[in-house]
Amino acid sequence: MATEGLSVKVIGHRGIAAMAPENTLAGFRAAARLGVPWVELDVQLTADGQPVVFHDDDLQRTTNGQGHLVTTPLSVLRELDAGSWFKQSFQGEKIPLLTEALTVIAGLGLGLNLEIKADAGRAVRTAGLALERALEYWPGHLPPPLISSFSPEALSEAARLAPHWPRGLLIAGQWRGAVARARRLGCLSLHVHHGLLSQARIAEARAAGLLVLAYTVNSRVLATRLWGWGVQAIFSDRAHLWCGALEPC
Repeated sequence: MATEGLSVKVIGHRGIAAMAPENTLAGFRAAARLGVPWVELDVQLTADGQPVVFHDDDLQRTTNGQGHLVTTPLSVLRELDAGSWFKQSFQGEKIPLLTEALTVIAGLGLGLNLEIKADAGRAVRTAGLALERALEYWPGHLPPPLISSFSPEALSEAARLAPHWPRGLLIAGQWRGAVARARRLGCLSLHVHHGLLSQARIAEARAAGLLVLAYTVNSRVLATRLWGWGVQAIFSDRAHLWCGALEPC
């Protein structure tokens, strides 16, 4: 897959997680208001198979609910408060449906990295339902979303359903073989925890035709070093700090 077309250098992590509750419509709107050009979100399936925007396995950290998201039906999730944990002014913010998030993000004119979160047993179904919604709701006049996952099965399903949409392989703890896996999956990019990166590893990926995106980077010193090494973009909870200083951001 060609590496042209991804000129962005900063991507808001889960919206803009330092400024608004993560993975919420309020967070995506805050990112746009602060000049962040792209956002990342996480998608999972509810117990009744509805794609929603949420990161954790458990509900406790970012809502007033209990238990696992994947064993909770949408009707229960929609009653939860996903904003107060961050700040009282966000009280009443809901866990968004993926379709709601796609509509808001596209309406704001933002670029999107859609991460598919699923264990091996649910990866293909999660990717299938998420891509089905995205293909229906994402407007054709905007650049297509960058689809990412730790799951090769999810990325293969994304390639089957939307072969023209770019894909990125996420890695966290093991660099060995990552470049080869990403190439086999036809990926545009490798999304790598910044602690795994070195100038040599970035050069290895770039030589193989892959872009490198680093997460989660909230330090100016670290960001500058990574860009100097050849990282294409960083994911940041404070993405707005770079927007205005970079052109394009």
